[in-house]
Amino acid sequence: MNDNDLKVDELLGKGWMKVWMIFEVQAADKAVCVSSLKKHIKDMGSLDSVEIIDESFAGVDKIEAPEGLKKRGVNTLFAQVSEVTIMARDFEGLVNVVINYAPSAVEIMAPEKITITMRDAQNSLASVADMMHKFARAGIGGVVIKGD
Repeated sequence: MNDNDLKVDELLGKGWMKVWMIFEVQAADKAVCVSSLKKHIKDMGSLDSVEIIDESFAGVDKIEAPEGLKKRGVNTLFAQVSEVTIMARDFEGLVNVVINYAPSAVEIMAPEKITITMRDAQNSLASVADMMHKFARAGIGGVVIKGD
């Protein structure tokens, strides 16, 4: 058993969750692509509610820019993907990580069953609702309410 396995077992014993995530970044500059993804993961790992257990970074790919960027003179982008396994202290903290760090994919690997307090559930839902309102205020999202 290595040090990471011992850390995972210790934190699982304290009620933490083991979570696998994928992050993706695209940028017009290769160096910015690489540095921004590494900084993003490092910043997430600095949270009190997160312990990074493992991280890996794929190579940087050169991809064709979408039409909207081509119209502004950007024809190619650089893209990189990172797989990260973290330990999250609680469900509320995990929801905040997902909202603020926007992984492309999330899988809770352990434990098999999660028990949360009503307060944590309410705080998690309030965080999601707050984000939805921020999107609506910015004019980039929201919920359409149908009338009679």
